[in-house]
Amino acid sequence: MEILRLKNAIGAEVRNVDLSAQLSRDDVVRLNDALVDNVALVVRDQKLTATQMRLAMAQFGELMEDQVRRYALPEEPFVSVLSNRHLDTQGNAAQSAANATWHTDHTNLEQPPKFTCLYALELPERGGGTYVCNTRAAYASLSADWKQRVATLKTANVLISSARDDVANPDIVRDQAERVAAPIIHPLVRTHPESATPALWFHQTKVEHIVGMSPLDTQAFLNALLEEIITDEVTYYHQWRIGDLLMIDNRSALHKADHEFDHSKHRKLYRMLVRGDRPH
Repeated sequence: MEILRLKNAIGAEVRNVDLSAQLSRDDVVRLNDALVDNVALVVRDQKLTATQMRLAMAQFGELMEDQVRRYALPEEPFVSVLSNRHLDTQGNAAQSAANATWHTDHTNLEQPPKFTCLYALELPERGGGTYVCNTRAAYASLSADWKQRVATLKTANVLISSARDDVANPDIVRDQAERVAAPIIHPLVRTHPESATPALWFHQTKVEHIVGMSPLDTQAFLNALLEEIITDEVTYYHQWRIGDLLMIDNRSALHKADHEFDHSKHRKLYRMLVRGDRPH
């Protein structure tokens, strides 16, 4: 097994490993450590069924179901399908460029996923990649003034922010209206449980408000923060190849899909989540 760094601040590529086979404990630890160090880990040239993907990812921790159950495979409920051919109940595209925002997954849960794992099944000829930002490096690069501004801020997280209804899948907005749950409070700057380093951490579409701010002021603040931190130095763009498995350490990353591709072509990925701890 080879692990090659892709950029100084983010990204590594893994070669010569078969995730359809049981990994040794040493290899699991090596891959886990490489993911923590590099934030995004690309495992090339895999041939996985949904069941094989589940078994492979279960070696890295407890699996968790996606909270939006409509895209889960019935035979493998931990595996969800990401597809540009999903339609909402009104017959419109369920995933669009409008809702492709920088985020970390499932921040409205007490214990959000530590890892998001994506596997490429069908792809357009060009475009349709995935952006990942190292928010540990992004935090380290902030000015002293910005670090002071974000140091003690807390986010109140729901399924869909009331200030973001216009970019959300209407089925998920409807789910939100049917749920009666208090927002989950998390720090805007969290400490990584393995590396003990601080990282910016939020899902813009799930932040109902930053404690002490209105929802609209919150969105403006997060937009300004994103403009500050999203730079080429701390961002990796993964151009997919069939058989790629991309693992993202959500505890120090934001990611988003690139919707700039020919939507007459199918972009289909499997997604799995590995449960994390409560952010602090």
